[in-house]
Amino acid sequence: MAMRGWLYARLSNDDDPAQNSLQNQQEICRAFAEKSGWTIVGSSADNNISGMNFSRRGLDMLTAAVQAKQVDAVLVKDLSRLGRHRTQTALFIDFLRQQQVRVISVTEGVDTFCEEDDLMIGVRGLMNDYYAKDIGKKIRAGYRQKQKEGLVITPPFGYWKDRNTNQILVQQEAAETVQLIYALYLQGCGQKEIARKLNSLGRKTPAQIRTERLGYDSQKPHKTRDGQFLWTYASVKNILVEEAYTGVLNNHRREYNNGKTKHIDKTDWYRHEGFFPVIIGKQEWEQVQRLLKQQAHPANGNQAKHRYAGLLTCRDCGDSFIPMIRYWNGSQRVEYVCRRYHRNGKSHCSSHRIHEEILDKAVWNYTEKLREQYSAELKKVTQLQKQWALRKPVLDAHCLTLQKEIQKREQEIDELVMEKLKNGECSTRQPDSI
Repeated sequence: MAMRGWLYARLSNDDDPAQNSLQNQQEICRAFAEKSGWTIVGSSADNNISGMNFSRRGLDMLTAAVQAKQVDAVLVKDLSRLGRHRTQTALFIDFLRQQQVRVISVTEGVDTFCEEDDLMIGVRGLMNDYYAKDIGKKIRAGYRQKQKEGLVITPPFGYWKDRNTNQILVQQEAAETVQLIYALYLQGCGQKEIARKLNSLGRKTPAQIRTERLGYDSQKPHKTRDGQFLWTYASVKNILVEEAYTGVLNNHRREYNNGKTKHIDKTDWYRHEGFFPVIIGKQEWEQVQRLLKQQAHPANGNQAKHRYAGLLTCRDCGDSFIPMIRYWNGSQRVEYVCRRYHRNGKSHCSSHRIHEEILDKAVWNYTEKLREQYSAELKKVTQLQKQWALRKPVLDAHCLTLQKEIQKREQEIDELVMEKLKNGECSTRQPDSI
């Protein structure tokens, strides 16, 4: 039976596309498989993916094929294509070995089933890891320099970037929505109320405009279950605090390294005045910031968290319930309401709500029922223990009697054997053949 091979290729942003193109990698691996007489059962590739990242679609396809026992060997141009993270790559190779699948590095002549290549695999792993980290440092340094010069990859809602000239221009429809949001807020509307008004007016959300502009569907978190784009409290809040609408570009607000996000102190931001076309006047924006600060109620660090937060789900729309503090007849109470109804109104779900006291009572009743059940079971166990305690001495005595009887019988057998040996009635000699 011919060896079943899987071709895997990966291209990162820092690779030379001429030498390491996905097509070039697969052709090299395919030529090796054909020369060796192997059957190619599948292939996968990851484009513009770092070797330090092991959450890859192509690698997942390979893993699924391996787990399905469809692959005997994985062919890569070199081990760096598999990964540049030394530990993660070693763990993945070990996983493949456990599945009886070898990795062949075609250009390096390395076979993970060959013990003589273990040293080479370790050395290559160290080199690839160092290369990735060094490149990462250079990329981050270059990116910070571009941020200092005024880099914008994706401009805020209300603007668009001309990819030919790199010029930032106003997106008129979105800019009008931004101006409407600021006007409504200064008129006294809250952020949830503004979101409802925008939804009723059919104003396009940032995710919707981005989807239409890019030509592919936006991420699911920006949409409801029925596929609608909706304004929310958070999306309105993000626009109200965005200083870009006054013309200011603030870069280097956060850094990303190995999947971790580090928020940078405001004093270390790279600030560029007059970078964007102005949509909101400076005074208007500062007035909004003062109102936001006045209306903000920071959470009390000693305040207990709501007991049922994140545990309740709306049966109608599937969204979660959120806690709300209500004041009724001079007293305070907590109730849980459907998040979709709370944010978007009755056109999206009905007014489900339940008081925390009712939930407490239901939980208490259920706990009491469980306690009664466990109490009854405990009584049964206690009764069985008592019965066993009464029977145990009798059974122990019976066992002791049986043990003594066994010892007596064994002694009698020994005595009989010894007597027969003395009389010559027993012999260990083998009988003569007939």
